[in-house]
Amino acid sequence: MEHLEKTFGKQDHLACQKISSSLFSAKMHDSTTIHDHMMKLTKLFSRLENKGTLFELDFKIEIIFASLPDAYSSFIMNVHMNKVVVNNVSELTNMLIEAESTLKKNKVVSLVTEKSSQGSKNKKIKKRTKKSKKGSTGVKEGGV
Repeated sequence: MEHLEKTFGKQDHLACQKISSSLFSAKMHDSTTIHDHMMKLTKLFSRLENKGTLFELDFKIEIIFASLPDAYSSFIMNVHMNKVVVNNVSELTNMLIEAESTLKKNKVVSLVTEKSSQGSKNKKIKKRTKKSKKGSTGVKEGGV
């Protein structure tokens, strides 16, 4: 019986170590939605908690923030500077989903603005080159 406890205890420890490693190295990719990323992290937290590892909410929040891409840095800074109270991970998930939709809207607006500003610059350049060609006759002014 002792042998079984030692054997399965080691396996349990290795399982916790693998889950912890996955949790601490988790990074959200551009193709992933915040909802899917948060579900993945929540699943890892619950797997560790089922094995007896308990986390304080503040620690969970910091792990989540560390896993987010740089696009969320202003959101994270706002949470810290305004001392926003987060009661649980699902509340944070809802806040991040709202931030994600805002980020997507801003990204679309900046892409549209960037493309339209490049197009108007090209038109101005073309107009200038046509005018300069019309004005030049190839004869020097001022005579001989």
